[in-house]
Amino acid sequence: MRRLALVLFALCALAPVTPADGATGARVSVEPAAFDFGNVRGGRTLQKELTVRNVGDGDLEIRKVSTTCGCTVVGAYQKRVTPGDSTTLRIAFTTPAAAGRTEQTVAIETNDRERPRIEVKVSATVVATRKPR
Repeated sequence: MRRLALVLFALCALAPVTPADGATGARVSVEPAAFDFGNVRGGRTLQKELTVRNVGDGDLEIRKVSTTCGCTVVGAYQKRVTPGDSTTLRIAFTTPAAAGRTEQTVAIETNDRERPRIEVKVSATVVATRKPR
């Protein structure tokens, strides 16, 4: 019986500890979750700001921000966000010349254990410009 108690004690000591006060660590929230520029002309650079907020109780680290196309660029931002604070990611999206629907993705990688990667869809519909007669 004593051996069983020692084995159980050892196993409990190896288990991950969850803070009793409900601490959660860093938690990321991104607004807006997606956006559509609507109907636009081709070859235009459009801008939008994303707000990355830390809704947890530990420092949020933005480890990497990437895009699916060189036509979408992200400006400077804070790489560490304290609990309750936020940082702004300015997105510059250059539309293609050809008419039609276009969609790109901005991926944000953080130290949030539950949501380490968030993808934000950026889209627009390029409309053909009329040529003068």
